[in-house]
Amino acid sequence: MNHYDIIVVGSGLLGLSTAYNAQKAGAGVLVVDRGPVAYEASSRATGYLSVRADDPDEAPLAKMAEDLWGTLDEELGYPTEWTPKGRLWVAFSDKQVDELHETYKAFQRADDSFEIIDADACRKLIPILSPETRAGLYTPRSGHANPQRVSQAYAWAFQDRGGTIVENNPVYSVIAEGGKVKGVRTARDKVYADRVVLCAGGYNATLLQPFGVAFPVATVRLEALVTTPLPHMYDVGFIGLNGLSIRQTKRGNLHANGGPHEWVDVNADEEPAKPNTPIVRNLVRRMIEAFPVAAGAQLLRTWAGVLDITKDQKTIVHRFDEPEGLLVAAGAGHGFGMAPSVGIAMSELALEGKTRAPIEKLTLDRFANLNPNWKADKRWTPGSYNT
Repeated sequence: MNHYDIIVVGSGLLGLSTAYNAQKAGAGVLVVDRGPVAYEASSRATGYLSVRADDPDEAPLAKMAEDLWGTLDEELGYPTEWTPKGRLWVAFSDKQVDELHETYKAFQRADDSFEIIDADACRKLIPILSPETRAGLYTPRSGHANPQRVSQAYAWAFQDRGGTIVENNPVYSVIAEGGKVKGVRTARDKVYADRVVLCAGGYNATLLQPFGVAFPVATVRLEALVTTPLPHMYDVGFIGLNGLSIRQTKRGNLHANGGPHEWVDVNADEEPAKPNTPIVRNLVRRMIEAFPVAAGAQLLRTWAGVLDITKDQKTIVHRFDEPEGLLVAAGAGHGFGMAPSVGIAMSELALEGKTRAPIEKLTLDRFANLNPNWKADKRWTPGSYNT
């Protein structure tokens, strides 16, 4: 079959959620990806939902996602390991305590569920925290899930409803004629549809360039690691102000990632870069500084992937007037947690031209006067590093 109602380019969580919701609504959907399902940003995520309390533009969409996460296992019919136990930011130095208070002020403007807690209260939530723990910022909202489980759940639920996934087949261009989308050209063939939804991370920019769209996204290489299982120690989502996020899985593994992040270019025909050994060593050092007990674990695996970060670090959800039938979504570095609500928004925009999701301030229109040198201004150019 080479004709579908909707083609979704990209099998990360934004793409899979879009595809699942559109297939559920009765459309015939194809998901096509240059690699295996959820092989890049989605499988590299820590697995957190950001409630976006510091951003009134995104907070409503995050709240919608938070509500959806609570019923996602039942909806999809597969386990996601969703754990709604809140989130804890931890400071280990005087400077980090100051940063913690600044973050608290930003969050308080939109959400009163956040509170500053002392070191003893932090250890009640995470008993294995370092003796250097100074203070924490805690919210009972938010939660975390297993990125691999979530990707599987969406992919399997989509296929259970008759959806098609084609892996290892790069999309080189979107086909458009007479101001309307006609399909995509892949490494193997041409596939046709009246609607094409781009959820391809950093590759969105390349696919949009022929239409004169300057897509405000930079791509960053992120390192991640997972240890051998340890006894169950905590459930809350941990973010250290030393630049590290650590989630304990249901099996007891510690799953960590963090900076420094390397800004890179992407190519549809190239594999993501391999892990950078010095950066992985740096991650391990900071993990042990935060959780001394981690010194007793072994590294099970390390990996690297590419994330897309928008200029203002907010989600993009957009439907183009021309070519008609073309849509794009980008997750801004926190697409994992937003995927349930973004997927509904994109599927409704594709099928109905409108959506109930609160996306009014998240379209590409906010970048109408984009400076062509914005990446250089932010030091997000390939080869640069940021924490």
